[in-house]
Amino acid sequence: MKLTVLGSAAAEAWPGLFCACDACREARRRGGRNLRRRTAYRVNDDTLVDFGPDINWQCAAFGIDLCHIRRILFTHSHSDHLDPVELQWRRRGYSVSEGELDLYGNAHVFERIRCGCQFPLDQLSINPHLIEPGKAFVTGSFTVTPLLAQHASNGERALNFVLRDERVGLLIGNDTGWWAEETWQQVAGQRLDAAIVECTYLHKDAQARSHHLGAEAAVAFRDRLVELDALRPDALTVVNHFSHNGMTLHEELCEWFAPHRMQVAYDGMTLEV
Repeated sequence: MKLTVLGSAAAEAWPGLFCACDACREARRRGGRNLRRRTAYRVNDDTLVDFGPDINWQCAAFGIDLCHIRRILFTHSHSDHLDPVELQWRRRGYSVSEGELDLYGNAHVFERIRCGCQFPLDQLSINPHLIEPGKAFVTGSFTVTPLLAQHASNGERALNFVLRDERVGLLIGNDTGWWAEETWQQVAGQRLDAAIVECTYLHKDAQARSHHLGAEAAVAFRDRLVELDALRPDALTVVNHFSHNGMTLHEELCEWFAPHRMQVAYDGMTLEV
């Protein structure tokens, strides 16, 4: 399984739009891996996880041809993870789309798409699939298990995902907060081979566990996965989804996480699981 990190920032991106804080000024000065688009992923060549406001830039930067994408898994409906306007360009007259596109998400996701698109989904060759926490489904080469995150807003149940193919299992877990015990027990014993772990608040609030995690909470999250045998002790673990309000830049993050055997995501990072 091959995963490409298309974006590694929280909602405002990094440097933040309109922001003159020290962390954004320094990111602009350093450039490179400190320039972060909104969080999204490509898995293999045919699957996206989230589809946010930076998707056009991400496709151009990382050589993605959306004609090859067959499915999008949505974690939740927040604007940094879902930009419905960009989906409407699939309509004939705007593009010549090849094949149909399967979308998987909760009810809030599809309500936002319906409100944000000018056209019905059938005119866009889109197939909507409503998914629920704990109910696994098969799509393409993956068995996907949605997990309930602790990232509720207006009654929405945000999701994390476990993706499995014939060889390996991967957790994609941003916008998690600290899971409820029911979610921890759903992954117990799965011995996953890799995990993407939420780390929005970085060192500004290192122990944060509500809606998002801080740096120290992210380490504790990984350790809890290992304790429950949900994650192999030697599994690849990568932290992602960083807010500029967390203040810690890429190079310092790498130095801090290295003793914990955790890698720090950056835009364009490719992982072979």
